[in-house]
Amino acid sequence: MQYPMSSVLTLLLSNVLVVSAHAQQAPAPQSAPAVKAEGKQEPQKVEVQARGEVQAARQEAAARTIISNADLVKFGDTNIFDAMRKVPGVQVNNNKIQLAGLNANYTQVLIDGEPPRGVNVEDIPMQMIDRIEIYRTANAQFSTQAVGGTVNIILKRSAATSQPMRSIKLTAGYNQREQGTVEFNDSGKNGNLSHNVAVTASLNNVGSSIPRTTLTEQSIADSNGKVLQQYNSSMDKRMSDRDIRIVPRFTYKTANNINLISTTMFAHANGEADSGKAYQFLQGPVLDIASIKYHDTNNRTSLNSTLRAMASLDNDIKLDISGGFHANRMNNGQTSSNFAPDGKLSFDRNYDTRVRVLGGHTSGKVSFPTNAEHDIVVGWTGSRTVVNIDRDQTDTPANGAAVFLPQNARNELTKAAVYAQDEWKFQKNSSLYLGLRWESLGIASEGSAQEKSDYNTSVLSPIVQTMWQLNPENTDRIRVGLARTYQAPNDFYLVSPKIYSVNNSIQNPNFVGNPTLRPELAWGLDTAFEHNGKDGLNYSARAKIQQINDLHRETLYFDNNAWWKKYVNAGSARGASLELSTQFPLKRFMTDAPDLDVSMTYIHFWSDVKGFPEPYNQLNPYTYQFTLNVNYRMKALPVTMGMNARLQDAHWQQISLTDREYVKSPATLDLYAMWKIDKLSSLRLAVNNITNSNMTDQTTISNVPGFISSTRTQNERARQINLSYEHKF
Repeated sequence: MQYPMSSVLTLLLSNVLVVSAHAQQAPAPQSAPAVKAEGKQEPQKVEVQARGEVQAARQEAAARTIISNADLVKFGDTNIFDAMRKVPGVQVNNNKIQLAGLNANYTQVLIDGEPPRGVNVEDIPMQMIDRIEIYRTANAQFSTQAVGGTVNIILKRSAATSQPMRSIKLTAGYNQREQGTVEFNDSGKNGNLSHNVAVTASLNNVGSSIPRTTLTEQSIADSNGKVLQQYNSSMDKRMSDRDIRIVPRFTYKTANNINLISTTMFAHANGEADSGKAYQFLQGPVLDIASIKYHDTNNRTSLNSTLRAMASLDNDIKLDISGGFHANRMNNGQTSSNFAPDGKLSFDRNYDTRVRVLGGHTSGKVSFPTNAEHDIVVGWTGSRTVVNIDRDQTDTPANGAAVFLPQNARNELTKAAVYAQDEWKFQKNSSLYLGLRWESLGIASEGSAQEKSDYNTSVLSPIVQTMWQLNPENTDRIRVGLARTYQAPNDFYLVSPKIYSVNNSIQNPNFVGNPTLRPELAWGLDTAFEHNGKDGLNYSARAKIQQINDLHRETLYFDNNAWWKKYVNAGSARGASLELSTQFPLKRFMTDAPDLDVSMTYIHFWSDVKGFPEPYNQLNPYTYQFTLNVNYRMKALPVTMGMNARLQDAHWQQISLTDREYVKSPATLDLYAMWKIDKLSSLRLAVNNITNSNMTDQTTISNVPGFISSTRTQNERARQINLSYEHKF
């Protein structure tokens, strides 16, 4: 595929013009370690590159774990969340990635070192991911909003050879839904211009044949335990989602050896859902609304475009500068018909929410030449984003005039950061990493349903990491890391339009933002021992302790004849974890064993939240997690098979100032098999949750002066089957 020079220049110039149009721009990615270019994408070459990255990571003071693309896609998953569920030490709940057993707000997810502005993580086509890096300790090049750790998604670079490479992958699956995905990838090089373009289109119909059902049991008692009200509710839902994602990446090498890299991520998704909720009243007073019929629509278009320039000056100073823009447009609508206990229509409610996001971002770093012992880097990031929200609520009583309740808000988010770091090799194969990062966050907000507010905060984060090689063979090493991290308040926690509930109660309160919410501040100490044997036997032990102050917790209160919920700063917590892992080929212990690779990880968590009632004062919803991975290569046939098993416990956890929660997560077992038909084609079958552990129980108990409420929810989970065919040409 050839591209006219005029098109290339137009593409690059458009990036530059957009960047210059934004005076104060956003934290564009800190550059991640260089990703090796792919030519033919031959499996063997990819494996060699992956091993090279793993070896490099072992020699760095700033510890990182590498997950290759091959490991991500072997179970046939078509999105990053399903793939990350199989990674040891990683938890995925509600399409959010979690590390260290903490909730998702404590885990930072980046794309090429920067936040996924304007786009969602799930918008990244799987075939566009080169690898994923997991940092358990903060790194000065990235935001230190990483109390639990950082997940950095590295995209593939453009092709390095002139030979074009294309592939198409077709996936069909079923999981209470019919789903289909088409993935196309094209890469090549023409002179100084190379490209890598990924396109993914998918269709999911959830509950199309059998509706997805959620059952909820609720009760309210007085402080003596006497039941005042008891009822059940069930919700059936059918959904249909369609999306397309396009990620083009172009690299152009100028005559004076400047590399210009243009990366654009575009995603468009739309869907609709029909659902019904019905209440069964068992004891005490009935609610005003006994059944509801919903129709939801959503439409989202996202765009993030960045131009990056990399150059080496005459004095060997290396520059890496980038800038770009991000935009997001979302339209969500909901129409509901609300019926009284006698079956008559009480009122219709219509929500129409429109969100418009536009911002600019920039970043840069300078690497200074020193002697072989030091690697000094200084850099910066900056961004400015404007978010406009319009939300209209219209209530139309069965016998009355419509009531129109409009809300609007305008939020300006400004972020800036500067950092410096040095990796000092104080002796052969041992090093010390020193980093210092200052970053600030400002939010200016005003709207029709809120007071004008200005929120500003900044954090200074020192980071120290060290790595000692213990033997000349470089197979054994010790790591120690100390860092200050933080968790900024979620924008939604700070400023959001007031959200009103139907059947307002202790269990179903309204929500309001809290513009005075302070960031959580944390100190973390990581220690680890690693062994990487020449015989394929690897094992490690990692321990982590943390102190977190100014925790963000929900509070429930009664005001103006209604129950309300908002986030507040509530106390401090201490946490600790121990992670034991090993990987080995079975032949390491049995000479005549089959070609089997085994990996196991066990993580144990301890935590204590001050001021919360024992024994519920925990940061983690579970105490331990065990993961087992097995991969088998057949000798007689070009077939690879594998399994992933996961087991974790459950216990009560105080999740807010008033609520404690118990979440039951069943053991899961996933299987896959891949048949390499020939050098260019492969067929893959994957069965996730083969045991059909189809229920997840979630129970919440609220304690409010004078009241005790209980809510128990059963969510369906079913076996998922994926069949995919991939062909390269």
